[in-house]
Amino acid sequence: MDQQITRRGMMKAFLVAGATGAVGLVSTTGQAAPRAPAAKVYDAIILGAGTAGLVAAVEAYDQGIKPVVLEKMDLPAGNSIYALGSVNACGTRMQKQEGVTDSKDDLFSDMMKIAVGQADPALTRIYVEHIGEDADWLQDTIGVKFQKLEKLPYPLLGRIHRVEGGSITGGGKLIRLLLAACTKRNIPILYNTKAVELMTDKNMAVTGVRALTEDGLVDFKSRGGVVIATGGFSANREMLCSYMGGSTSQLALRGSPYVTGENISLTKPLFAKLVHLDQFHCGPIVSATHANPADALNCGYGIIVDLRGKRIIDEINTYVAKARALPNLTSENMAYLLVDSNWAAVNQMATKFTELNTPFFQDDTVEGLAKKAALPVEVVVASVNGYNDALKNNKLKELNPPCSYKNPHAMDKSPFYAFPFEGGITATFGGPKINTNAQVVTWEDKPIGRLYAAGNAAGGLFFRDYIGGSQLGAATVFGRIAARHIAKTCKKDKKT
Repeated sequence: MDQQITRRGMMKAFLVAGATGAVGLVSTTGQAAPRAPAAKVYDAIILGAGTAGLVAAVEAYDQGIKPVVLEKMDLPAGNSIYALGSVNACGTRMQKQEGVTDSKDDLFSDMMKIAVGQADPALTRIYVEHIGEDADWLQDTIGVKFQKLEKLPYPLLGRIHRVEGGSITGGGKLIRLLLAACTKRNIPILYNTKAVELMTDKNMAVTGVRALTEDGLVDFKSRGGVVIATGGFSANREMLCSYMGGSTSQLALRGSPYVTGENISLTKPLFAKLVHLDQFHCGPIVSATHANPADALNCGYGIIVDLRGKRIIDEINTYVAKARALPNLTSENMAYLLVDSNWAAVNQMATKFTELNTPFFQDDTVEGLAKKAALPVEVVVASVNGYNDALKNNKLKELNPPCSYKNPHAMDKSPFYAFPFEGGITATFGGPKINTNAQVVTWEDKPIGRLYAAGNAAGGLFFRDYIGGSQLGAATVFGRIAARHIAKTCKKDKKT
């Protein structure tokens, strides 16, 4: 491979002026334009320039208070820019216009079901009650354009509102638009400013943030509150190992390398109630290029072999389950999907890998394919033949491991392909528990004064898995709620 796509390069490509013709909202040095003077007292201090943080900043300003965003990197560097840009919503204007039948109660029921009943029902209810109007807000206030709704398999249905990203991801486009909204409002975004400590009064209510800047430690004071919108801890190997076990810490990153657990380290000293710390979303990835072969792993064709050429998992599993299991099945956390041309979309996957400079292998014979992929030829041939023989004799479930394809297909049509993948971690679900006002609570379920969390920095909403688009949806819902609650606090204080 002549050229690798680095995460850092991707971030700058998403955020500087690009092929879409969009206005460059962040310079190549990461400075917001225009940038307001760095005053040290604000109504709302927001940590993190991702979806939740920027939504909170815009809403706070529109509520008539003075926010500031503190971002530890020199550009918005969170998971949002890697996201496809989907928002899981019901009751939106688009659904009504396109004749989609859905209900808040059905969405609530489906979200709780996906979370195996372990999500906080109150937070889930708040999500479904607000997400419709908030999706419309993204269109009306932020200028988001959603693609035409599609009828997708359960539980996605007609709920997935995907941001039109043009030549970049929908998540990257969303961040650009939110940055533009901040620029329009002259909201200061202070880059290279890392929050290292929450400051409190004698009642342990949060009064501000101590941050490390290019000029050293600086204290930023807040009149109304601090919103933690730093994301989770998917890039913090120590936390992954501590909370989830060693195999999880071996997963490749599917998102930002800068999501390192400030939601935990900042709130733990204040006795925040930390929940769901062992929960995360997983998926396949080629870490060197960030190619995502999820569609291939869900295609219903082929077999999965390790670097020794042996089948290692029941191929009926979802791409999430396959990726999650991989570090436990192979010490390298790497495997190959071997698939033939019976899969009609195989050329599309090959094109995707080619466009992303991602190596894959193709040959007219299984033997030749194994040689090109540097896999043991005899073992690979035996694995493919064993699968085909079991299929012919209706004994797929007797294989070890069994294969439970509902509509299995023979691997007998050339050319044959080998697509590599690693198990990767997308995002963590755990963090400081919030209530329906987005306030962080203690182990006694009492709100910590003037402390809020939103997006993946907050805990309580997700468990095991989520309906696609719910992460950006939750960032929007609870980012706005936090800002509105802070605004009420500020206005109440002014009256007194």
